[in-house]
Amino acid sequence: MSQTDKIQWITLEQASEISGASVAILQDTIRKYKDNRHTLNTYEDNGELYLDKTQIINLFPSSASALEKEKIPGTLFRWFDDLRRAYETSLNTMFKRVEAVKDEHRLDLAESYDQRLKELENSYQSRIDELKSAHQSQVSTLTNHLNKLEKDSLFYQQQIVTQQQTLSQLNSRYDAVIIALKDKKPQLEKDITPSTKPSALAVDETDNSELTTKTESQSEETAQQEENATSLTPVEVVEQTKENQIKVSDVLKQAYSEREQKNYQAAVELFEQAALLGSNKAMGALGRSYFIGEGVDKNIEKAIAFLHLASEYGFEPAKAKVEQVSDKYPTEYSHGIELAKSYSIQIKINQVENLAS
Repeated sequence: MSQTDKIQWITLEQASEISGASVAILQDTIRKYKDNRHTLNTYEDNGELYLDKTQIINLFPSSASALEKEKIPGTLFRWFDDLRRAYETSLNTMFKRVEAVKDEHRLDLAESYDQRLKELENSYQSRIDELKSAHQSQVSTLTNHLNKLEKDSLFYQQQIVTQQQTLSQLNSRYDAVIIALKDKKPQLEKDITPSTKPSALAVDETDNSELTTKTESQSEETAQQEENATSLTPVEVVEQTKENQIKVSDVLKQAYSEREQKNYQAAVELFEQAALLGSNKAMGALGRSYFIGEGVDKNIEKAIAFLHLASEYGFEPAKAKVEQVSDKYPTEYSHGIELAKSYSIQIKINQVENLAS
């Protein structure tokens, strides 16, 4: 008979009845001593687990003796104590792992937060710098625009003052011309105050009586004559007197001679004199001198003004030049056109004075 056959095998239920321990306690005990056959031996047959009855009685004494029964609680307490320590160890290990994962996540969140905060700070700072740059650019643009407006305003104020002074001179000098014309022979003079369209009209005795009447009412007649004088086209004014053309021609020849001799300052003075007497070539030459600064300080506005006048007075080469500079110097062109109006009035005054002389 084998050793196995000598063992009296019992089921879990039977072992629970003999030992007084529950099936769960018996199962934990089996797991505890699964590698120790000397303490608790088991085997399985057709899915049914069998235990050694003798070993179960030794582990869980069922004797009626009080001393034997006292061993049962002690064994249970030791088993529960071992089980408690195992659970505590497992829980402590689990808590440590949880704490480690929590600390790791906390560090990751802190690093992510710091990185995101720096990115936002850099983004906002970059945006602030862009806004500052755009604001400064707008301020600079507006400042330049205001400076330009102030400059234009000052220029036009000066032009208004100049034109007012010129008109005042025209009023006073026109009265002298009217008086001078009264004493001249009618057939030798041309009427410089055309009614609607400029034309040469002989002054007869009736005209003299009308001029006398106009002299007596100077305020009304001065305004009318001023309008008539300024309505003359440049070419019509130039053709009014041969004596004036001869004088201008002499001055222009002398100006060209001075320029050939490189006396540029003297040439500019003569060109200006001839230009203000109505010479379109002198106007063109004077505009050139102001453009390149030859014999005079360079002044684009004055150069454009005299070139514009030369073009208005029929000097063809000046027309092409004016068209070129209008795109290249838009601001100076605008000022030069206004300046040309003042020079045009001065030219007409000089021509009227030459007629009276």
